Amino acid sequence: MTDARVLDGDIGVQNIALIGFYSWSVPENRVHGDEVIADIFGISVKELALGAPIEVVIRYVDDGDKQMLAKAVHHAIITGEQFQCDYRLTHPNGRKIHIHAIGRCLRDADGVPSIYSGTCTIMPQEAGDVSRDPLESHCRAALGIATKRRHALAARYLTSALNVLGQNTRR
Repeated sequence: MTDARVLDGDIGVQNIALIGFYSWSVPENRVHGDEVIADIFGISVKELALGAPIEVVIRYVDDGDKQMLAKAVHHAIITGEQFQCDYRLTHPNGRKIHIHAIGRCLRDADGVPSIYSGTCTIMPQEAGDVSRDPLESHCRAALGIATKRRHALAARYLTSALNVLGQNTRR
């Protein structure tokens, strides 16, 4: 499967961007996705075919980004507005992956949030590095150090800073 080879490094990720498609049944908390989504998030295609809980799907999203991502997704569910967000995750094989996600939460006939559909794009390495704010990069590095040293207060402040920086780059 070519998508798996991309994440394993056989094909230069720097030269291509892969797009994965997903649908999330919000009331049932079941995410279904294609092979690219499975590869991005380290989930089997079979598990996604059955529908994986969102907590399983996002488990490898980097800590600072996970809170920002959850807040942005929650906002999209509540408002019905389009979601657009960049974040990073660490694949189970250790590779850092830069993701650009777009989605929207659709409502049922009663106006209740129902199906959240969207795409996740594996961004080429150069695109991730060029568009990245140096302040964000330094905060991420500091968050990693604070987390390793178990400085909870510093990690909390750095996570808050990353959330603010993420909100400023989404609009």
